[in-house]
Amino acid sequence: MIFGGGAMRFWTKGSRPFLFSALVLLSGCAIAPVTDDVAHVSASNIARQIRCEARQAVIDALLGYLTSDDNNVNKKKLDDYSFAIGNELKRAYNENPEAIRAFDPSQVTGFAHTVTKLLYSTGIAYYYDLTGLETNNIDPSANLIRPTPMTSLVTLGLTGSFDRQRQNEWSFTITDNFGNLVQKTSGSYCANHLVRTEDYVYPIAGKVGLAKLIKEFTLMSLFENLDELNKDVATVKKGPPSMVQQLQFTTAIGGGASPKIVFAPSGPQLQVTDVSFPVTVSRKDTHQLTVGLYLDKGEAKILGAVRGPIYEGSLITASGGRAELGAARAVQQFLALKIFKPAL
Repeated sequence: MIFGGGAMRFWTKGSRPFLFSALVLLSGCAIAPVTDDVAHVSASNIARQIRCEARQAVIDALLGYLTSDDNNVNKKKLDDYSFAIGNELKRAYNENPEAIRAFDPSQVTGFAHTVTKLLYSTGIAYYYDLTGLETNNIDPSANLIRPTPMTSLVTLGLTGSFDRQRQNEWSFTITDNFGNLVQKTSGSYCANHLVRTEDYVYPIAGKVGLAKLIKEFTLMSLFENLDELNKDVATVKKGPPSMVQQLQFTTAIGGGASPKIVFAPSGPQLQVTDVSFPVTVSRKDTHQLTVGLYLDKGEAKILGAVRGPIYEGSLITASGGRAELGAARAVQQFLALKIFKPAL
């Protein structure tokens, strides 16, 4: 009955196409918000990109160490035989990236064997928590007035709301072993999934910086007595080296529009003076990537020979599982510390 006046019929006929188009553009939504909606990259592709980033970081670390002139100056750090093997491996890799799969730590000697064995024996676990939150609000309002008689002015304000919010959260864990990642993963697997630059708008879809983590883990395992992750710092608990890094990325975008029509009512009937349709749209994606590195108990024993002469410290003998399971356990322990709490 309220919308039966001629003025309202004018809005209905003349402005409907424009307003409808605006609402469609601004309030379009996803039932289950996922990374595909924003970056056009699926969760499986993100996981693949990060695995490939880790693989490339291991390859770069391996070749960087074995072909370093500075390392070769100190023969105890990189002997001539291993240096020659490294340079030949780099030449073969540059000609055919698949050649890196044939390398094995047993091919080098001395300290180089320890370093490459440590690198290839390290397990890595990636825990993903990908959350998307989408909000679409439409809050229409209308004001009515009876202009005459002036002795009894009658007004009426009407409001409504049509607010929608959807949230989707995906959590999953992937585990790898550096040796298997290099030797058993074909270069073609990463051919179109190796991201070399950061994405500052939607970071999880770009390079996340695993090279630094891998480098620090290796150096600290060799020279800084890196120990098992232990949340109770008051208790000395010897165990295989482990390290965890947690990254949290938040991307929020939003916008709105407030289309409004104003009428010029006259006469004694109750009529619409203005109608507005404020629309707000927002999207907030919160992504956590927790990466754990772990050296299996059996392989950790190789560190005893190189740690002793440099730093005082007992041989690592605490119990532990396979490298991949150990990395996953390190991630689980880290999450128990609740250093980051998702905020929506």
